[in-house]
Amino acid sequence: MKRMIAIVALALAFCSTAFAGDVATLVNLGFSPDSAYFMFGFYGLDAANGKPYAEVYLVDTKKNDFAPGGAFKGMYGTEIQPGWDPAGGFYKLFSDAAPLARKHKIDHLAQGRLVYLLINGVEGPDALSFTDFDSGDQWSVALKETVEDKAGAISSSFGLEVSVMAKDGKKVSLKAGNPKIKRKGVTDYTIREIVVAPDGKTVVALIERVQKDAYGSSVHYMVEAFRLP
Repeated sequence: MKRMIAIVALALAFCSTAFAGDVATLVNLGFSPDSAYFMFGFYGLDAANGKPYAEVYLVDTKKNDFAPGGAFKGMYGTEIQPGWDPAGGFYKLFSDAAPLARKHKIDHLAQGRLVYLLINGVEGPDALSFTDFDSGDQWSVALKETVEDKAGAISSSFGLEVSVMAKDGKKVSLKAGNPKIKRKGVTDYTIREIVVAPDGKTVVALIERVQKDAYGSSVHYMVEAFRLP
Protein backbone atom coordinates (compact mmCIF):
# COMPACT_ATOMS: atom_id res chain seq x y z
CA MET A 1 0.00 0.00 0.00
CA LYS A 2 2.79 2.43 0.89
CA ARG A 3 4.48 1.71 -2.43
CA MET A 4 1.24 2.38 -4.33
CA ILE A 5 0.74 5.67 -2.51
CA ALA A 6 4.31 6.69 -3.32
CA ILE A 7 3.82 5.90 -7.01
CA VAL A 8 0.59 7.89 -7.13
CA ALA A 9 2.25 10.82 -5.35
CA LEU A 10 5.12 10.71 -7.84
CA ALA A 11 2.73 10.72 -10.79
CA LEU A 12 0.78 13.66 -9.38
CA ALA A 13 3.96 15.59 -8.68
CA PHE A 14 5.15 14.94 -12.23
CA CYS A 15 1.88 16.10 -13.77
CA SER A 16 1.75 19.27 -11.70
CA THR A 17 5.32 20.07 -12.70
CA ALA A 18 4.77 19.31 -16.36
CA PHE A 19 1.71 21.49 -16.77
CA ALA A 20 2.37 24.32 -14.31
CA GLY A 21 4.11 26.34 -17.02
CA ASP A 22 7.08 26.31 -19.32
CA VAL A 23 10.39 26.99 -17.56
CA ALA A 24 13.19 26.20 -19.98
CA THR A 25 16.59 24.77 -19.09
CA LEU A 26 19.46 26.83 -20.51
CA VAL A 27 22.51 25.15 -22.08
CA ASN A 28 25.82 26.88 -22.91
CA LEU A 29 27.22 25.04 -25.95
CA GLY A 30 30.48 26.96 -26.25
CA PHE A 31 32.48 29.35 -28.43
CA SER A 32 34.57 29.03 -31.56
CA PRO A 33 38.36 29.37 -31.04
CA ASP A 34 38.30 33.02 -32.21
CA SER A 35 35.19 33.81 -30.12
CA ALA A 36 33.42 34.93 -33.30
CA TYR A 37 30.61 32.41 -32.75
CA PHE A 38 28.68 31.28 -29.70
CA MET A 39 26.18 28.44 -29.51
CA PHE A 40 23.48 27.98 -26.90
CA GLY A 41 20.14 26.30 -26.50
CA PHE A 42 17.32 25.53 -24.15
CA TYR A 43 14.61 22.92 -23.70
CA GLY A 44 11.54 22.15 -21.67
CA LEU A 45 7.90 21.10 -21.77
CA ASP A 46 5.52 23.26 -23.78
CA ALA A 47 2.92 24.86 -21.51
CA ALA A 48 0.17 24.39 -24.10
CA ASN A 49 0.42 20.65 -24.63
CA GLY A 50 2.97 19.25 -22.18
CA LYS A 51 5.13 18.00 -25.06
CA PRO A 52 8.95 18.35 -25.08
CA TYR A 53 10.52 21.05 -27.19
CA ALA A 54 14.02 22.40 -27.78
CA GLU A 55 15.74 25.34 -29.45
CA VAL A 56 19.40 25.73 -30.45
CA TYR A 57 21.03 28.89 -31.83
CA LEU A 58 24.39 29.80 -33.32
CA VAL A 59 25.21 33.48 -32.78
CA ASP A 60 27.62 35.64 -34.75
CA THR A 61 29.05 37.61 -31.82
CA LYS A 62 30.48 40.37 -34.05
CA LYS A 63 27.09 41.08 -35.63
CA ASN A 64 25.07 40.22 -32.52
CA ASP A 65 22.77 38.18 -34.73
CA PHE A 66 22.13 34.59 -35.69
CA ALA A 67 24.61 33.06 -38.09
CA PRO A 68 23.09 31.99 -41.43
CA GLY A 69 21.03 28.87 -40.82
CA GLY A 70 21.79 29.19 -37.12
CA ALA A 71 18.28 28.79 -35.66
CA PHE A 72 16.94 25.31 -34.86
CA LYS A 73 13.58 24.56 -33.25
CA GLY A 74 11.89 21.28 -32.47
CA MET A 75 8.53 20.30 -30.96
CA TYR A 76 8.12 16.59 -30.32
CA GLY A 77 4.88 14.62 -30.17
CA THR A 78 6.03 12.11 -27.57
CA GLU A 79 4.29 12.49 -24.25
CA ILE A 80 6.78 12.54 -21.40
CA GLN A 81 6.21 9.73 -18.92
CA PRO A 82 7.17 9.78 -15.23
CA GLY A 83 10.93 9.35 -14.95
CA TRP A 84 11.62 10.54 -18.51
CA ASP A 85 13.85 13.55 -19.13
CA PRO A 86 12.68 16.25 -21.61
CA ALA A 87 16.38 16.79 -22.40
CA GLY A 88 15.88 13.99 -24.92
CA GLY A 89 14.27 16.56 -27.21
CA PHE A 90 17.35 18.73 -26.90
CA TYR A 91 19.69 15.86 -27.78
CA LYS A 92 17.55 15.03 -30.81
CA LEU A 93 17.58 18.64 -32.04
CA PHE A 94 21.29 19.10 -31.40
CA SER A 95 22.03 16.23 -33.76
CA ASP A 96 20.58 18.49 -36.49
CA ALA A 97 22.68 21.46 -35.35
CA ALA A 98 25.92 19.50 -34.93
CA PRO A 99 27.13 19.90 -38.57
CA LEU A 100 26.89 23.71 -38.26
CA ALA A 101 28.69 23.56 -34.91
CA ARG A 102 31.51 21.61 -36.54
CA LYS A 103 31.63 24.01 -39.50
CA HIS A 104 32.22 26.96 -37.16
CA LYS A 105 34.52 24.93 -34.88
CA ILE A 106 32.38 25.34 -31.79
CA ASP A 107 34.25 23.88 -28.81
CA HIS A 108 31.66 22.66 -26.32
CA LEU A 109 34.25 22.82 -23.54
CA ALA A 110 35.14 26.46 -24.32
CA GLN A 111 32.15 27.96 -22.54
CA GLY A 112 33.83 31.22 -21.58
CA ARG A 113 34.41 32.72 -18.15
CA LEU A 114 31.34 33.30 -16.05
CA VAL A 115 31.43 36.74 -14.41
CA TYR A 116 27.79 36.94 -13.32
CA LEU A 117 25.22 34.26 -12.49
CA LEU A 118 21.70 34.68 -11.18
CA ILE A 119 20.76 31.74 -8.98
CA ASN A 120 17.65 29.88 -10.11
CA GLY A 121 14.55 30.96 -8.25
CA VAL A 122 15.93 34.39 -7.38
CA GLU A 123 14.28 37.45 -8.91
CA GLY A 124 16.99 39.31 -10.79
CA PRO A 125 17.46 43.08 -10.50
CA ASP A 126 17.58 45.35 -13.53
CA ALA A 127 20.73 47.07 -12.21
CA LEU A 128 23.80 44.93 -11.51
CA SER A 129 27.06 45.82 -9.81
CA PHE A 130 29.70 43.14 -9.35
CA THR A 131 33.42 42.37 -9.44
CA ASP A 132 35.17 40.11 -11.93
CA PHE A 133 37.36 38.31 -9.40
CA ASP A 134 39.67 37.01 -12.10
CA SER A 135 40.62 40.46 -13.45
CA GLY A 136 39.55 42.69 -10.56
CA ASP A 137 37.38 44.79 -12.91
CA GLN A 138 34.27 46.45 -11.52
CA TRP A 139 31.14 45.97 -13.64
CA SER A 140 27.90 47.91 -13.73
CA VAL A 141 25.13 46.67 -16.01
CA ALA A 142 21.68 48.22 -16.33
CA LEU A 143 18.85 46.52 -18.20
CA LYS A 144 16.48 49.14 -19.61
CA GLU A 145 13.17 47.63 -20.63
CA THR A 146 9.94 49.06 -21.98
CA VAL A 147 6.67 47.14 -21.89
CA GLU A 148 3.61 48.34 -23.80
CA ASP A 149 0.07 47.05 -23.34
CA LYS A 150 -2.32 48.21 -26.05
CA ALA A 151 -5.79 46.79 -25.49
CA GLY A 152 -4.31 43.60 -24.09
CA ALA A 153 -1.70 43.24 -26.84
CA ILE A 154 1.66 43.26 -25.05
CA SER A 155 4.98 44.06 -26.68
CA SER A 156 8.32 45.01 -25.18
CA SER A 157 11.91 45.95 -25.88
CA PHE A 158 15.13 46.35 -23.95
CA GLY A 159 18.72 47.51 -24.09
CA LEU A 160 21.81 47.20 -21.92
CA GLU A 161 24.01 49.96 -20.53
CA VAL A 162 27.40 48.59 -19.52
CA SER A 163 30.39 50.14 -17.80
CA VAL A 164 33.59 48.37 -16.74
CA MET A 165 36.27 49.96 -14.57
CA ALA A 166 39.67 48.27 -14.61
CA LYS A 167 42.01 48.08 -11.62
CA ASP A 168 44.10 50.90 -13.09
CA GLY A 169 41.08 53.22 -13.03
CA LYS A 170 40.36 53.16 -16.77
CA LYS A 171 36.65 53.00 -17.48
CA VAL A 172 34.80 51.94 -20.61
CA SER A 173 31.10 52.43 -21.21
CA LEU A 174 28.89 51.10 -23.99
CA LYS A 175 25.35 50.22 -24.95
CA ALA A 176 24.17 46.85 -26.24
CA GLY A 177 20.93 45.50 -27.59
CA ASN A 178 18.39 47.23 -29.80
CA PRO A 179 15.51 48.98 -27.97
CA LYS A 180 13.76 49.46 -31.34
CA ILE A 181 13.03 45.73 -31.62
CA LYS A 182 9.52 45.07 -30.28
CA ARG A 183 8.87 41.51 -29.12
CA LYS A 184 5.21 40.49 -29.04
CA GLY A 185 3.95 38.85 -25.87
CA VAL A 186 7.16 39.35 -23.87
CA THR A 187 6.38 40.87 -20.47
CA ASP A 188 9.74 40.86 -18.70
CA TYR A 189 13.50 40.42 -19.17
CA THR A 190 16.12 39.27 -16.66
CA ILE A 191 19.89 38.92 -17.01
CA ARG A 192 20.58 35.29 -16.15
CA GLU A 193 24.31 35.04 -16.96
CA ILE A 194 27.16 37.19 -18.27
CA VAL A 195 30.03 35.30 -19.89
CA VAL A 196 33.37 36.61 -21.16
CA ALA A 197 34.50 34.69 -24.25
CA PRO A 198 37.94 33.04 -24.56
CA ASP A 199 39.36 36.13 -26.33
CA GLY A 200 38.77 38.18 -23.15
CA LYS A 201 36.96 40.92 -25.10
CA THR A 202 33.77 39.41 -26.44
CA VAL A 203 30.93 39.32 -23.91
CA VAL A 204 27.66 37.40 -24.06
CA ALA A 205 24.73 38.24 -21.81
CA LEU A 206 22.18 35.44 -21.58
CA ILE A 207 18.77 37.00 -21.10
CA GLU A 208 15.72 35.29 -19.66
CA ARG A 209 12.47 36.48 -21.23
CA VAL A 210 8.94 35.84 -19.98
CA GLN A 211 6.45 35.20 -22.77
CA LYS A 212 2.72 35.43 -22.12
CA ASP A 213 0.08 33.67 -24.20
CA ALA A 214 -3.35 32.09 -23.81
CA TYR A 215 -1.86 29.21 -21.81
CA GLY A 216 0.00 31.35 -19.27
CA SER A 217 3.61 32.48 -19.00
CA SER A 218 6.69 30.68 -20.28
CA VAL A 219 10.39 31.33 -19.74
CA HIS A 220 12.74 31.21 -22.73
CA TYR A 221 16.21 32.62 -23.42
CA MET A 222 18.04 34.90 -25.81
CA VAL A 223 21.51 36.49 -25.93
CA GLU A 224 23.08 39.88 -26.47
CA ALA A 225 26.69 39.89 -27.62
CA PHE A 226 29.06 42.86 -27.50
CA ARG A 227 32.78 43.55 -27.46
CA LEU A 228 34.75 45.50 -24.89
CA PRO A 229 37.12 48.15 -26.35
